[in-house]
Amino acid sequence: MQRVGEDILVALRQAAVAEPPPSVGEVLAGGGVSAFAVALIVLCLPFLQPISLGPLSTIGGLALATLGWQLARGDARPWLPVTLANARLDRAQWVQLADSADKVLAWAGHVVRPRLSGWTRGRRGRRTAGALIITAGLMLAVPVAGIPFNNTLPALAIVCAAFALLGEDGWMFFFAVGWLIATVAYFVLLFQVFVAMFTTLWSLLLLWPVLLALARIGAGSVGA
Repeated sequence: MQRVGEDILVALRQAAVAEPPPSVGEVLAGGGVSAFAVALIVLCLPFLQPISLGPLSTIGGLALATLGWQLARGDARPWLPVTLANARLDRAQWVQLADSADKVLAWAGHVVRPRLSGWTRGRRGRRTAGALIITAGLMLAVPVAGIPFNNTLPALAIVCAAFALLGEDGWMFFFAVGWLIATVAYFVLLFQVFVAMFTTLWSLLLLWPVLLALARIGAGSVGA
């Protein structure tokens, strides 16, 4: 049985020994669908912690949604800006990337396995993953700063969708949907909290003249 993400791992190992070292775009071109999955996981890593990253989450969310759109429309590899695609890493950097990918994919191999593979293969799998990633990416891009876990939940949905592609594991799509539902529920709860806070503050502002008048009456009574 082929190891999870073996195609992109082979491409990285070949890049580590190639002379001259290949460009980033050339390596991703040899990674197949795993190139999308690995790129998505790497981009999600900064958001897999409870602290909101503010404007960075908006930029990252839109970038992830763009990758989801590329995946859904059937692009052969992730599209990158020309400057990044033509960038050439040295051999030591490719070795480091290959070692890091090896560890991540080894861990993924213990988590995912082929299940409900009809949901993950071919055009259907790409469209399903793309739709989930676009939705989660746009949720990640919502400009809400200082709120814990608002980045983490949609990022987990994207990681699950990426794992579904890596291991042809249809169950991971269901986990991705679950994280999306949790994200929506969390945002609804936040909205209700914000509405309640605004309503309370507005009520206090309306009562402020009355409270001020009472305070003056009380001060006058003490003075008399």
